[in-house]
This record gives sequence, C-alpha cells and structure tokens, in this order.
Amino acid sequence: MIRIRAHTLLCLQGFRGKGYSPEFVRNLSTIHGNLFEHPETLVEVVDMPDAVCGACPHQEVSGCALNGPFSEEEMRLQDRHVLALLDLQAGALVQWSEILNRIRASLTGASLPAICGQCRWLPLGYCREGIDRLREEINNSY
Repeated sequence: MIRIRAHTLLCLQGFRGKGYSPEFVRNLSTIHGNLFEHPETLVEVVDMPDAVCGACPHQEVSGCALNGPFSEEEMRLQDRHVLALLDLQAGALVQWSEILNRIRASLTGASLPAICGQCRWLPLGYCREGIDRLREEINNSY
C-alpha cells in the first residue's frame, strides 16, 4: 500500500522525470513505476502530505510550503476537489487500476485548470496530455 494525495493522482498521469530536486524525482519515479507496473497496488488516497511529499524540498513540518505559508491549505483544497470528482473520501483504500478508471470516467485534460489553479506544471501540459492519453486508452479499446 502507498499513501498518495488526491491531487497527486493527477500529477502522476503527466510525470516525465522532472521535479523539484533529484531526490524528489527519484522518489516520484519509483512510485510512478511501481504503480504503473503493478496496477493492483492499494493506494490510500489522502488530503495531506504523502509518500511523494516525503522527498520534496518544499515539505515542512506544517506541510507544503511550495508557494508560501498557505500552500498546504491550497493543496488540501485541490485534494478535496479531486476526491469529490473521483467520488472518494480521504483515507479510502483503492486499487491503482480503479483510480485510473475513475480518472478516465470523471476528468479530461481540459478539467485541470479548474482543479490545479496556479500550479507551475500546468502550463507545460504534461498532466493534460497524460489524462487525455489515459482517456484515449479506454476509447481505443472498444
């Protein structure tokens, strides 16, 4: 089992080996690889710092400090938005494959600006492309 913030479930769709520090990238690469290689993995979906945050240089005792003193509150709002969109509660244990199915059914890449706000990664389009690709996988399987 792995603990992941709800909004990070979306970030994982666009991960391309870039991040805030080499340690952060190594950690996220490992998490990303494990989830996509083992879709049966149980994920505890949370609205607080998670396994990804543990290696982030912006993680403080009070939570995320990426964008200043209110970053953790902003991240929790994003988490709660994603939890609602995916019809999940904080603390839910869900297989990674089921999370992917919920993302496919509930979101498009065009949904992200309303969820992600001022995220510095949003303009790069990685997450949008990842979510749109995820949705195409299901459409191409019919």
